[in-house]
Amino acid sequence: MASLEDVGERALIEHVLKRIRGSAYVGPGDDAACIDVNGSRIVVSTDIVTFERHLVKGMTMERFGWLAAAVNLSDIASMGARPAGILAAVTLPPETDENVLYDIMNGIDQCAEFCGTEILGGDTKPGQGAVCGTALGICEHKVLTRNGARPGDLVAVTGSLGSAGAGWYAALNGIDEKDALSAAMLPIPRIDEGIFLSGNDIATSCMDISDGLSATANAICRSSGAGMDIIWESLPKGAGVDNISKRLGIPEEHLMLDCGGDYELMFTFGKEHLKVLNSSDIGFSVIGKVMSGNSVNLITDGIAGPMEDGGYEHFTKDRSEIL
Repeated sequence: MASLEDVGERALIEHVLKRIRGSAYVGPGDDAACIDVNGSRIVVSTDIVTFERHLVKGMTMERFGWLAAAVNLSDIASMGARPAGILAAVTLPPETDENVLYDIMNGIDQCAEFCGTEILGGDTKPGQGAVCGTALGICEHKVLTRNGARPGDLVAVTGSLGSAGAGWYAALNGIDEKDALSAAMLPIPRIDEGIFLSGNDIATSCMDISDGLSATANAICRSSGAGMDIIWESLPKGAGVDNISKRLGIPEEHLMLDCGGDYELMFTFGKEHLKVLNSSDIGFSVIGKVMSGNSVNLITDGIAGPMEDGGYEHFTKDRSEIL
């Protein structure tokens, strides 16, 4: 039998999905699941952050708690749902100072409050240092999924790209790049943006950019049975990308396409909705177009080449390998 690191997280998920039953409104395999309860669509997501993989130099326990909440609430946002609460199960070594737990919970609470919700409960157990969050949401309109992109749709992202990757590199190398460090340690779930895209029936597909743009684009295309042309010059460059790229010799493409951690939304939509989007308060950039076929192309200076799935993947890649 192969080991987990031989298979990798994405293939493992595919294998698990073949072995379990499913009858939910939106079952496993998307950013979150959705169940229909007497006509109400309840969205549920769970995600884990660990000291080993996510606690970077300079990150406080409050910021670690914020991150633990944000990664879960971002999945709620990508489905177009309004947060209804979050639960947090925390594992810490028994000898840990009790204030560490309080600070982590304070960070979770602050992020939950920022997103208009609250902590509903949780659990504590001895362990190596991790938070497993479970976020709940209510989708009042269309449930956004990964699998609706259609040839002819435009491709867009909220916010900017690469700041989180630049921030992780800055932290690892002791560089004071404040905006990038903030993007890495205090990501903002795009709750209002997701609700807007859902409530106005704009997005044909949507996913948060947790593992990098390249991974996200490829995931949407696999789920939708479509391809994409992404225009490099149209990608919105985030704070710190220029500086970190020049100082450390890291290609901008790596920071903006593969590092992940930006927690923006990538979505597709019909061009007839462009006027509504332009007149809204949603900060977004059109970066390409959905095509027929099944490949993702990155077009730079008019020249197309394949945009491989180079994003972060658990088990097969240590975070230091991506960063």
